Amino acid sequence: MFSFIKKFFERRKALAVERDSLCNELLRRVSWALSDYIDASKTKESIQKWLEDNSKLLVELSDIRGFKKSPYYGLLLQQRKKFDEFYTRVPSRINYFVAAEQKKRADAEYVSKKVNQWASEQKSQKIKASKSKELGRKIAKLTVNADDSIPANDKCSCCGKDGKKKMMYSTEGEALIVAEHRSKEIGVPLHVYPCPNGCGFHLTSNQE
Repeated sequence: MFSFIKKFFERRKALAVERDSLCNELLRRVSWALSDYIDASKTKESIQKWLEDNSKLLVELSDIRGFKKSPYYGLLLQQRKKFDEFYTRVPSRINYFVAAEQKKRADAEYVSKKVNQWASEQKSQKIKASKSKELGRKIAKLTVNADDSIPANDKCSCCGKDGKKKMMYSTEGEALIVAEHRSKEIGVPLHVYPCPNGCGFHLTSNQE
């Protein structure tokens, strides 16, 4: 009889020791998880890994009633409360990193867009400047004062309203360049027409 009672209490004591050991081990793991959270919360990847690594621990902490008689139970209960709070922060922490990454990409795209826009404007201005200089050279080469105007072909007898011989241009393209430039200068639209004698092209302000 006494042997049975002795074994009963020995068994009970062994179970209590095992319970306390398991409770203490769980408490230690929770403390490590809480400590790891501080470093893990610095990047999206590390916080996601913390979430995955501690998913099993979350399940174990969901029911700790079996440790109520353990001297570590009160501390484990406090640590579980902190762990739950940390665990609920993880999604918002991940969303924070996602939002930060999205903003960073948006800022980079905005800067890239502005740089490309600036480069395009610079290129456009260079092209315009180049065209302007080229046009100026062509006009300087093609245009002369009316008094010194000499037809490019002696067979051309075309004259303007002032009785002076008209300036002749060898190609229609040259005539169009000068017509556009002079039209802006004098405020009167000029038109290009072929020389009746087949010598080249002339400019006129006549509408017909």
